[in-house]
Amino acid sequence: MDTVKKLMPLTIRFFAYALLMFFISVVISMDFALSEFDEDSYTEMTQETLLFIAVVMLALAAFWFKFMREFTIILALFFLVHLIRELDGYFDVLVYHGFWKVPVWIVVAIAFYILFKNGKKYLRQLLYIQDKYPFGILLVGLLTLHVFSRLYGRSSNWKNLFQDEYLRVIKDASEESIELLGYSIILIAVVELILHIRGKSAEGITDPQHLLTADRSKD
Repeated sequence: MDTVKKLMPLTIRFFAYALLMFFISVVISMDFALSEFDEDSYTEMTQETLLFIAVVMLALAAFWFKFMREFTIILALFFLVHLIRELDGYFDVLVYHGFWKVPVWIVVAIAFYILFKNGKKYLRQLLYIQDKYPFGILLVGLLTLHVFSRLYGRSSNWKNLFQDEYLRVIKDASEESIELLGYSIILIAVVELILHIRGKSAEGITDPQHLLTADRSKD
């Protein structure tokens, strides 16, 4: 019974993440039924929603857990840039075409200021978290989003496959679906990261340097 109890958090997370994957598959199916994957599609809106949730969670983590504050706030700003970029179509309509670059540069400037003022703290936190499995999940999500989806979604792939029957919507559907998968993996990584940080905070950790020293002593 004790073993089953210890495995319960893993079981809960497994089914929660499976539910997330089921949800995004339903969202994609809805857009397939409508035969369109434009900026107002359910897939695009879900991407933006997952990004927004990730940004808010990281911002709250930066507020709650001081010993990883710099890392989590920089990560929050990093994904805020992604969110602004995803919302470029709305900025084009509400302000002017290309306006999204203005808030992006403001966010980037804030991030560089934080790194300039707290660079050593950020590096210590990065060194600590870089070999923990939430960071590995994060890397998988980023590679899925920025590398695989771009290579997989190249127009030449789909033109070679469909020849004269090539339709742009097929290429867009495939690429946007992979992007949504990437954002889902990133959200899972953020959840796991916060759970990890919360666990260490509950142990009374106030500086990742202590954890780095403990890790080295184990080696």
